[in-house]
Amino acid sequence: MWICPHCRNPLQPDAERSLACSSGHRFDIAREGYVNLLPANRKRSKEPGDSGEMIAARDRIHRTGLYQPLAAAIVEQAVATGQAPGEILDLGCGEGYYSLAMMDAFPGAERYGIDIAKSAVRLAARRDKTGHFAVASAVDVPLSRGSVGLVLSVFAPADDAELLRVLRPGGLYLKVVPAPRHLWALRCLLYDQPRAHAEELHCPSGLEIVNREALDYPLELDSELLHDLVAMTPYAHKGQREHRGRLEELNRLQVQMSFTIAVMRAA
Repeated sequence: MWICPHCRNPLQPDAERSLACSSGHRFDIAREGYVNLLPANRKRSKEPGDSGEMIAARDRIHRTGLYQPLAAAIVEQAVATGQAPGEILDLGCGEGYYSLAMMDAFPGAERYGIDIAKSAVRLAARRDKTGHFAVASAVDVPLSRGSVGLVLSVFAPADDAELLRVLRPGGLYLKVVPAPRHLWALRCLLYDQPRAHAEELHCPSGLEIVNREALDYPLELDSELLHDLVAMTPYAHKGQREHRGRLEELNRLQVQMSFTIAVMRAA
């Protein structure tokens, strides 16, 4: 279902291990199986997206199961709709942790993932040879109109117009955002006057919210897990510099994980 980012024509595999369109644009398929559909002139930096250090830390955290309750809640919400999505698009997929968790519930679905960070897409493609992955932007999704049954966005930005374009009528948008007090204990360590997360849940025009749930659970983190949790987030570079040293002195910290999960349906 990939389309050319230059001319929007469908891409087809050719004999040279690449994808090509009828206009002659060609994109090599990497050894891991993903394709780079982010043109160089649309990058905002040489290596856009999360750094390799952030991606590696996030992968280590996911492997420990700290976010497994969230993954389970996402699957539960998708199943509760009673719709078999057919195609799942994971926006800002990272290493693909959350959409991969959905595949047991929807074994016949085709899984697509995009992220602007090449190293994240490489890891996702290496881990799941049955999925389809591309380096691409959420504001210019290289998929055809009305081709997706479910779009998943976990802490990732999304463009309203692109969501409505790729979702088929009746398709689902499953959005996860941090709730206001998510990781509040950590924010209190980093800032003298911490601010709660803004409630960023947004329902684009053309979609309607069919369910909205809160998920909260505590975690007890040792120093190694705390280091990785910070490293996988913007907190690694934010907060008052003198306060970041406090984290290195901690042997243990209890934090509250707090999320809002919403399911929306296209008209």
